[in-house]
Amino acid sequence: MENISFYAEATTNSARIKYTVEIRPILTSVCIPYMDAERCRCLCEVGCLNYSKKWSCPPFSPTFAEYALGYRQIFIFYMRTNMMQFSYIKNDYLKIKAANSILKSRADRYLRQLAAQHGRYISTGSCRICKPCKCKLGLSCVNPDSMAYSLEALGVDVSGLVESCFHSPLQWYKQRCLPEYTSVVCGILTKDAITAEFYREVFLVFSTE
Repeated sequence: MENISFYAEATTNSARIKYTVEIRPILTSVCIPYMDAERCRCLCEVGCLNYSKKWSCPPFSPTFAEYALGYRQIFIFYMRTNMMQFSYIKNDYLKIKAANSILKSRADRYLRQLAAQHGRYISTGSCRICKPCKCKLGLSCVNPDSMAYSLEALGVDVSGLVESCFHSPLQWYKQRCLPEYTSVVCGILTKDAITAEFYREVFLVFSTE
């Protein structure tokens, strides 16, 4: 299955930011070798403030194999933007925050709509529907049918999966070292006979509304 790549734009108060969306349709079984749920759980426990504080995060999240049960195909969306476009922001860390906010908000907005019609959404990070998550209050999730998990929370080695599917390594911000680009990875699990071209066309319609 071939990748589809296209550009979209986001208009902010300060600039028009171009970003790339690349889509790769794969069988869900292709993701299974990239599963390492225990390693991902340990990384989350050590390095993420959401660990045990959100129902969408470890140790509460299911494995990818459990979550994808009954779904034959997944469309992986790899969205990235070049950091040179954020030169109007002086602080490098704030550049990354702005770029990630643009990518995550658009992934959540557009892909959630697509998934509602054709499958199940896998988000760019922890679920952001409720603020705060009821888990922090010791209460049950009030939106269990809408709650979204990330690939990392489902125990998938996202770096390995991205390099295999897109031949483009993930880059991260390091202190005093701005990456060339920043990216988010998300997906849609589906049972329908849908093509990546269909998702491209609908994504572009959503992004211009």
